Amino acid sequence: MKKFFLFSVLLLAFCSSISFAKNDAPDPLYLATPPLDASKIEVKMKEKDPRTLKEKMRAKLHLPPSKKVYIHNIDKSNQPMTMDDYYQLAAEKKRKDFEVPTPVFTAEAGYVYQDPKFRVIRYNMPPGQRNIDLTKLVSHRRASAPGILSPDKTKMVYTVSMFYPRFNQTASAAYYIPTEPNDAYDVLYNTNVVQGDVNPIVTVGMDEMQNFQFKTLFPIDWSKDSKKIAFKEKIGSNLSETWKTNVIIYDFEEKSWKRLTAVREAIIYWWRYNRQIELKDYMWDIFPIGWDKQNPNRLIVYAYAFTSTKPMFLGTWSIDYNEEKSQLVSIDSTNVEIDLNGFGLKEVKLEN
Repeated sequence: MKKFFLFSVLLLAFCSSISFAKNDAPDPLYLATPPLDASKIEVKMKEKDPRTLKEKMRAKLHLPPSKKVYIHNIDKSNQPMTMDDYYQLAAEKKRKDFEVPTPVFTAEAGYVYQDPKFRVIRYNMPPGQRNIDLTKLVSHRRASAPGILSPDKTKMVYTVSMFYPRFNQTASAAYYIPTEPNDAYDVLYNTNVVQGDVNPIVTVGMDEMQNFQFKTLFPIDWSKDSKKIAFKEKIGSNLSETWKTNVIIYDFEEKSWKRLTAVREAIIYWWRYNRQIELKDYMWDIFPIGWDKQNPNRLIVYAYAFTSTKPMFLGTWSIDYNEEKSQLVSIDSTNVEIDLNGFGLKEVKLEN
């Protein structure tokens, strides 16, 4: 009987709690809260402060900044991490499709001589645009660049690239031919390689045998005094694009040649300390253009970084043939007049 009474009391209490819950008024705070509209929600992101920790501390102490901070637009996500990444990046940015802006120069019209199929031209015209044709190098094992005659018409130089199938290696050499000062057309048209020196004056890639090594040599132009000639050396792999270009100077008085690497080091240094960009982390190169018309002892090169869809211009630079001082000519312009010194022959396509 007592158990039944206790059960009845519990049942009555439970029913009363249900009735109270049903009759209890809703929370007025809940009724006053409208549903959220996502379109009216505005999220403000705090902009990232580009200053370094050192600069922030100096600002708190009301001290002037130690240096100007630059925010560059090079995408570091494209930075190659391994050699495979580097080869892939090089394959995507084909430099053969990249056109270097035509420099300022004084054009001289070619004039036709005895053989109407050829005419004399200034060799480096347009400046920095001429390159050796390597399309048949593998099949023919050899590709020659046209001869370039010195301004005094006493020297001719040409380059030859060789392909070694056993190592899939490409090497190159430059040869010198002494000439009698005469009419430019007669010298260029009648000079034969048999008259030249059998020993090359410059060689690249021939001191060692290395699989897939690619090194070519191509004349840029003679100096105004006919005592020196500049070459561009391209280094890469037969499996991918060229990834580095150097300037080489041969001095006929010293009978020696020198690779000018200081200009590349100067470009790296300037961008590191003036724009906080480490070029060694990116794919970039120089494009030798020719001798400076205002400074005949200095060579002009353009520099570009291949880090995005559009190559980034790294400035116009100059280097003297003794490599004593590299100079930044302009960080945003190619408006430098190039001298045209050497002579060459150009084939004229005649209409039938």
